Amino acid sequence: MIKRFIFPLVALTIAFVPASKAQTGCEGYMLVEKGVTLEYSDYDAKDVLTGSRSSTITNLTTNGTVLSVTFHSISKDKKGKVSSEADVLFTCENGVMKIDMKSFMDQKMMEGMEEMEITIDQTNIEFPASFTEGQNLPDGSMTMTVSSAGMQIMKMTTKMIERKVEKSESITTPAGTFNCFKLSQVMTTEMMGRETKAKSVDWFAMGIGSVRSEHFDESGTLVGYSVLTNIVR
Repeated sequence: MIKRFIFPLVALTIAFVPASKAQTGCEGYMLVEKGVTLEYSDYDAKDVLTGSRSSTITNLTTNGTVLSVTFHSISKDKKGKVSSEADVLFTCENGVMKIDMKSFMDQKMMEGMEEMEITIDQTNIEFPASFTEGQNLPDGSMTMTVSSAGMQIMKMTTKMIERKVEKSESITTPAGTFNCFKLSQVMTTEMMGRETKAKSVDWFAMGIGSVRSEHFDESGTLVGYSVLTNIVR
């Protein structure tokens, strides 16, 4: 399955690149010093704390004009127990940031399929070098097919669609007040003939990433949200 934090992570780990990386054309993007951590708190629709997340830059490399950044993401429940961990890979070239959708797969589920044949076909999620109000962003998609002994046993297709820059506005969180672009997107998942749909909204501060994310179910009802609580350097 796709992890619930796909929406906030899509935005939270994008920020600004240091001047030394300008040759990649990504100087308008990345947060990046190695070791920097963004910390978030997660709440349900009734403002009850449900958990926390952190994302730390663990690797930063440049190969020609391509910048690659690895973030180690840790999710914890409300008692502070680690519920999941994952490494998320981003690449940037000529000002376009790409996110590997495979990075958002549930690692525990993948470990349970080690003896099976897995094929993944994907179109990475892309972000341009700058945002403007009303801008439409490219869709992303991933299809995973699982087979055993040559027989297909599962096929799942996930799409991130209707991605749009809604407007610019100021947002305040425990980490401070930020000038943001409000981004919205819809994610659909089809598996075993059943399709689910969910929407999310991110307030994206250039130079930081997502400072607030809201998650809605198929009917448009708020089910939870996340806010940036701290930036650790």
